[in-house]
Amino acid sequence: MALSARELNRERIYTPEEFEERYELVNGKLVKKPMSGDEHITIARLIMKRYDRFDPDERLGKLWGEVTFDVGTGWMPIPDLGFMVAERVPPLSPKSVKGVPDLVVEMHSPSDLRSRVKREAIATKIRNWQEVGVKLIWAINPSRKQIEVYQPGQFEPVQILSGEDELKADPLIPGFTIKVSELFGG
Repeated sequence: MALSARELNRERIYTPEEFEERYELVNGKLVKKPMSGDEHITIARLIMKRYDRFDPDERLGKLWGEVTFDVGTGWMPIPDLGFMVAERVPPLSPKSVKGVPDLVVEMHSPSDLRSRVKREAIATKIRNWQEVGVKLIWAINPSRKQIEVYQPGQFEPVQILSGEDELKADPLIPGFTIKVSELFGG
């Protein structure tokens, strides 16, 4: 379990697993979210780099990586990536971003998909994003090299993309596309 600076015991020996944890706030409770690994960060960086080239001045909106969003409901999630259209981008904050992203990218680790309980937790998180008003969700499964696309009110993916399929962000980011294979080193 990750510890705050006040709880840190400088004499105790900690495991790498304890070090690599962080938390989201869900219904007033801390819920563990594992630190992102190399594969997650690499995919997120590819999306961010592509967006930076597509909209270098952020005229269409702003894309954040692994930042806490205060969505105003007591839920403070940390998506792998979150995007807000330009007219909704809040003032710069020293802490969490105040508001609901328009596009969320969530990447699944292999452990996320091993048990029914964890798969249900993923489905709940997607529903939570939809309930607060996220318009587009990309759920990336690196193990299967697939991306599930969710839209409001659709609790099942509206698309499952792989290979040479193009991931599109229309109408939020008109014209922004990435081939799925590019995200998985293809």
